[in-house]
Amino acid sequence: MRHALRIFCFILSGFLFSTNLSAQFRGSNLLEVQLGKLPNETADPFPSLYDRTILNYQYGPLRASTTIEQYYTEYSDRNYTSFSQFSLQYMTKHWDIKLGNMYETLGRGTLLRSFEIRGAVLEDLGFRSRSYFHRDILGGAVKYRTKKFSVQLMRGDVLNNLLPPVFDRSERRSDTFNSLSADYKYYKKHKLGLVLFNFTKEGDDRNFVSTSLKGPLFGKLNYYVEYSQGISERDQFAIYASINGFAGALSYSLEYKNYQNIILGSGVNEPPQAIKEQTYRTLNRSTHVSNPLSEDGYQIDLFYSFTNGSVLNFNHALARNSFGSNDFIFRQFFLELSSQVAKIIEYKAFIDYSIDPLKGEEDRLSAGLYSDVKLNQKLRLLPEIEYQIFSRSGTNVTNAYYAIGLNYNSQINLSLQLETTTDPFLVEDNQVKRFYPGINMRFKLNQKNTILIFGGERRGGPACSAGVCYEILDFKGIEARWTTRF
Repeated sequence: MRHALRIFCFILSGFLFSTNLSAQFRGSNLLEVQLGKLPNETADPFPSLYDRTILNYQYGPLRASTTIEQYYTEYSDRNYTSFSQFSLQYMTKHWDIKLGNMYETLGRGTLLRSFEIRGAVLEDLGFRSRSYFHRDILGGAVKYRTKKFSVQLMRGDVLNNLLPPVFDRSERRSDTFNSLSADYKYYKKHKLGLVLFNFTKEGDDRNFVSTSLKGPLFGKLNYYVEYSQGISERDQFAIYASINGFAGALSYSLEYKNYQNIILGSGVNEPPQAIKEQTYRTLNRSTHVSNPLSEDGYQIDLFYSFTNGSVLNFNHALARNSFGSNDFIFRQFFLELSSQVAKIIEYKAFIDYSIDPLKGEEDRLSAGLYSDVKLNQKLRLLPEIEYQIFSRSGTNVTNAYYAIGLNYNSQINLSLQLETTTDPFLVEDNQVKRFYPGINMRFKLNQKNTILIFGGERRGGPACSAGVCYEILDFKGIEARWTTRF
C-alpha cells in the first residue's frame, strides 16, 4: 500500500510541475481508497487503493495521451501497475489519424461501440480486482472528410472489460475487427451511411454490412434508421429506428428495435437499449437490460413544458424476448413531474408501473419524491424518498430508499441514507428485512478538486449509464475518492 502511495505522489507531483512549465499539458487523476468488504464475506475488511492518472498533450494538430492505472491490496494476485492506454492523434480540417487506444462507434453501435463511463470503478465478483469501466480499441484509424463526404478505415482489438488488467493482453483483447465506413450528405442535410465490418475471434471470421439514413423531415422532426446484417448468417441482424422533435410545448421521441443474434464476441457492439435510462435508484436497479440475441420492442418518451416552468414526462417502453416458443414481454409506464413551490422548493415526483417476466416480477409499482428546499442563500435541504413493491412467485417484496441531505453553497454536501428490502434473495434466514445504512459527504475544494467520502453499507445491483448496463457489487466499509484536474 505504501509503495502505491509513493508512486501516486511521484506521478502527480511530476504532472503538476509539468503543467506549470507549459499550458499545452493537461490531465486528471482519480484516487479511491477503500477499507471494507462485501457484506456477505466472512473475511475481515481489508484496505485497497485504486488510482488512474491521465496526461494529455497538444501541439497544433498533434495530440498525445497516456493513462496509468494502479490497484493495490494485501492480496498480491489482484495487484497491478499498468500503462493501460497510450494514443497519438493528428487532426486537421480534412484528416483525422489515430494510433493506439481510442474510442470509436459505428452508427448507433449495432456493430461496434466503444465507451468510457466516467467515474465508474468496477470490481468483478469472480476476479476481485478493481479497474476502470471502459471498453476501448487498440489499433489505428484513418479518416478523410469534406463538407459532404467522409470515409474512415479502422482496425483494432477491442477490450474485454470483464477481465481486469492482471490478465494478459492476449486474453483481454481477443476480439479483432476491420471496418470501412463512409457517409454522404445529400438533399437538405440528409445523410446516407455505409459500413463494411469484419470481425474475428479465435479463428471465427464473420462479415457484416450496415446502412443508415438520417436527417430532418417536415417541421421540427428528425429521423434515424439503421440496419445491420450478417453477410453469411441471414438470421443475424439489427434494426434500429428513431423519430424525435417538438411541437410547441411538447417534445417527443419514438424508438423501435429488433435484434437477432447480434452479440459479437465479448461485447464489441452495444445496440441501443430503447429503454428509458433512470437516475432513480429503485428504477435504475430494476431496469430491463436488452438482450441482442433475441429482442424487439419500442419506446415512447414525451415531455410537456407548462408556462409556469413545470415539466411533465411520460414514458412507455415494451421489449419482447423470445426463447423457443415462449415470449417474455417487459412493459413499463413512467410518469414524472418536475416543478416548484413558492420559488423556494423544487421537486421531482414520479410513479412507475412495470411488468418484468424475465425477473419474475409482476405488477412492480414504484414511486418517489425528491425535493430541494432553499433555507437561505447558501443552505439547502435535500429530502428524498423512493418506495417499490412487486410480487415474485406469490411473495410480495418491498424496496425503500430514504435520504436527507444538506448542501452548503454547492461546495459541501452531506447526506444520510437508508435502503431497506424484504427480498428473500437478499434477506438472511433470521431476518424479515435487510437494512443498508450509509452516509455520503462531498467536498468541492475548488473548480479542480473534489473529495467524496462514503461510510456504511451500500446495496449493489444493475446500473445503467450512457446506454451501457453493468453490475455494481455490494460494499460495507469506508470509501474515499479524490478527483482532480490539472
